[in-house]
Amino acid sequence: MNAHDFRSGSLLWTLPLATSLLALGACTGEKPNAGSAGEGKAEAGAKAGSGEAAKPGTDEAAKPGTGAPKPEDLAAPAKDCCRYCFEGTPCGDQCLPEGETCTEGTQTCACPGSDRPPGQFKKHDRALQGLVAPDVFPFNAAQGDPVGGPFTLEMAFEGAPELADASKGKLFATLVTDMGDIRCELFEKQAPLTIANFVGLARGTRPWWDAKTKSWVKEVYYKDLLWHRVIDGFMIQTGDHTGGGSGGPGYFVPDEFDPTLSHSGPGILSMANRNRVDRATQKLHRDPKTGLELGNTGSSQFFVTVAPGKRAAYLDGRHTVFGKCEPKVAIEISKVDTAAQDRPVKEVRLKEVKLERAAK
Repeated sequence: MNAHDFRSGSLLWTLPLATSLLALGACTGEKPNAGSAGEGKAEAGAKAGSGEAAKPGTDEAAKPGTGAPKPEDLAAPAKDCCRYCFEGTPCGDQCLPEGETCTEGTQTCACPGSDRPPGQFKKHDRALQGLVAPDVFPFNAAQGDPVGGPFTLEMAFEGAPELADASKGKLFATLVTDMGDIRCELFEKQAPLTIANFVGLARGTRPWWDAKTKSWVKEVYYKDLLWHRVIDGFMIQTGDHTGGGSGGPGYFVPDEFDPTLSHSGPGILSMANRNRVDRATQKLHRDPKTGLELGNTGSSQFFVTVAPGKRAAYLDGRHTVFGKCEPKVAIEISKVDTAAQDRPVKEVRLKEVKLERAAK
C-alpha cells in the first residue's frame, strides 16, 4: 500500500496512518525537559489538538512503559517539582493503577525519578515537534484549559452512575451516522485518559474551546460532525467540530500506547494526532535531553480503520488504540465518492455518540 499523507491543520506530511497516541508509561528515572517541544506545527489555543490519521507507511511501535515504579523513583520531589507516573493516573508522589484517580487533595503531578519543574508555557505557544508526556497538562493549562490537569474517568462519568459502574459490563460507544450505526467496545483499562476524554466530549462533561464563541464551553462535542476524511481501504476520520479537518478542542491528551493493542485489521478505533516521525527511523522523535518521546498531540479527532489484515500495524506506537468496532458500516462509508483531500463529495455525518455498559 502506498504511503498516505496525514495532514494537521494546513500541514501535509507524507507519513503512515498517524493519529496521535499519547501514552503514559511506567514511572522512569528519565528527566523530562522543561517546556521541550517537537517539530510538528501544532498550534495551541483553539487549534490545539487537531490532527489526522497518517496514511499507511512503515512506522514501528514505540516502546511500552517499563512497569511499576521503583522506590527511588518515588522520592519526595523538590519544591515546585511535578511528579508524573507514566503508567496510570498521576497523583502526587504516587503511581496509581490504571483506572484509578487521585483522591488526595488536588495534586495531579510530579517528577519521574528526579527533580524537575513542570514545563513553562504561554498562551498561543506552539508544540512544534510535539510534547513530552509530563508537559501536556502544563501546556493545556497555559492555553486556558479549565481542567488544569488530567481529565479522569470519574469526571467523564459525572451524573451517569450507570456508566461509572464497571460491574455492569464493558463500556461501549455507538457512533450514529447517516449510513448506519458503528458499535465499538472501548478499552478503558488500557487507555483511561483517552477514554475519559472521548466519553467527556460525547457527554458534554469535558470543557472544550469553542472557536466560534471564543470561550470554553461544557457541551456535547460529538454532535452532527462530518466524516471529513475518507480513504477506501484505509480509514474514515471525524472529530473536528469546525468540519474543516484542522480543528480541535483547545488542548492535548497524552498518548497511551498499550503493547497488547494494535492496528491489526478493520474496525480499530484510534486517535488522530499531529505527531511527527523521524523520516529515517519512522519512529517518533525523542527529546534529546530526556530521551522521552515527542508526541502527545491527540485531542478530539479519531478514526476507524478499514484496512485488511495488519496493513495498518505500522501505526502502533504512533496512534493510541482505544477501541474495537464492528467494521461493516465503516467499510461502507470508506467507499463513498471523494474529492480533494479525501473529503466525501456527499456529506456523511456523525450524528451522535451513544454510551452504554453491556456484557457484550
